[in-house]
Amino acid sequence: MLMASSQDAVIQELLFRLASVYIDRLTASESPAKHKSLKSADDLISSCSHYGALYPWLTVLNPVQISSYQNWEALHKLQSLLCGPSLSVGSVAPLLESLSEETLWGFSLHLLCATRRGHYGRSIEQLLDRCPQAIIAYANHQLQDKHMALWWQKLLPELCNRTRSAADNSILLGALKETLVVVAMETSPTEFLELIPDDGTASYFLPHLLTCSQRHLLA
Repeated sequence: MLMASSQDAVIQELLFRLASVYIDRLTASESPAKHKSLKSADDLISSCSHYGALYPWLTVLNPVQISSYQNWEALHKLQSLLCGPSLSVGSVAPLLESLSEETLWGFSLHLLCATRRGHYGRSIEQLLDRCPQAIIAYANHQLQDKHMALWWQKLLPELCNRTRSAADNSILLGALKETLVVVAMETSPTEFLELIPDDGTASYFLPHLLTCSQRHLLA
């Protein structure tokens, strides 16, 4: 029905019902029926334009194992709908309230919803709180084009502050280094200097400033 429909109102109603089914499967207290769906998430992504390929950063958040194969498939199908071009995120946001953010996969759905609604600043903060190892994959995919400035307006200050205060900051330091590479390529030397924190170690930032200056001279 979804693939045959051309009216937007009908498509939105069908997408809403599908999202409801997937959420029901994920929140069901009883064991799911022991049968396999006619189409897998991969099948739907390749055959139906309303399902989108999963964003790359989801691979870090998705569990290796979930309670059952059916739940794993329901999760990926719901994520695919949220990554697709058609689903009205505002319509399904109330449904997602029944899903706990305590698990990474539950958190991934709330983060997808927030990202689709353009709440990038808050999403960066939440991802750094819960799963900082996914932040660069998230930024590489989401913070592009008109959102590129968030690399230095939001992500860089957050990483500097959190790296300074974290007891074990190896993951954050790695993310900071990769962020500086991007910032050095996208800003002028003067802008880059203004972004360096006052208490920053000069030797850490100097190679990136040099790269920024060389790129600016070549341009």
